[in-house]
Amino acid sequence: MPELTREALIDAVRAAAEKVGSNLSRSDFFRETGISEHQITRFFPEGRWSELKRVAGLDRNPKHNTPLDDEEILREFHRVASEIAGIPTWAVFAHKARISADVVRRRFGGLQGTLLAYRDWLERTDPGSPLLEQLQARSRHEIPTPPVLSETADVPAPPAWDKIAGPVYGAPIDFRGLRHAPVNEQGVVFLFGMVAYELGFIVEAVHAAFPDCEAKRCIDPKEQRWQRVRIEFEHRSRTFRDHGHDPGGCDLIVCWEHNWPECPVPVLELRKVLDDLDG
Repeated sequence: MPELTREALIDAVRAAAEKVGSNLSRSDFFRETGISEHQITRFFPEGRWSELKRVAGLDRNPKHNTPLDDEEILREFHRVASEIAGIPTWAVFAHKARISADVVRRRFGGLQGTLLAYRDWLERTDPGSPLLEQLQARSRHEIPTPPVLSETADVPAPPAWDKIAGPVYGAPIDFRGLRHAPVNEQGVVFLFGMVAYELGFIVEAVHAAFPDCEAKRCIDPKEQRWQRVRIEFEHRSRTFRDHGHDPGGCDLIVCWEHNWPECPVPVLELRKVLDDLDG
């Protein structure tokens, strides 16, 4: 099977939409083509699925050239939340919404900012909504947002806390059974194991020596053809270079944070992948 190109990926989206319909979902696309999330990320690392659909001319928002105001965005978020009777994950929102999840993320500053804006909107427009109770229950398990202080406020600087003995945790992410973001390579390995199947991988073995993992990914679902992929785990992608690893001995770097723009090896950055998976 020839190597997938950006143009072939766009053509595959259009062909799948002709078969399934213009309201093509991510899961429909994966099922019809066998193309994985990782292959999309190679060519659309920032927007991923929503950007791919837009480039292919399948953006579900007919007004995508006209900026939406906050009220329109929150109204659409509420429509999806009401339909599922709960707070949607980004994956669910992307599947059901008429606007891109990336539009919402950028407008309100990620998940926490979106939920805060949505809570304020609900309190103003529908104070009796049962969704408010879900939002409030959820907020009790999250770090509170610091108050916004005026530039002229005469307040003391926060204390500089000294590091004490004991474990150090990453930012709270509450993804399935993982409470905090990985802070080392072991955390990346654990998180990859949680999502590998959804990303189109089956793991053959995990090693102590380089490369860390041998896996396979399906490159032709109709003929059931799989290809080996050699994976190296790193907390940050640039550590691959710092460790002196041979790029020729690895097919993919799986990391939490991609901080090596000139990396010669394809990179799967898990912190961006999580936004498109059910938490």
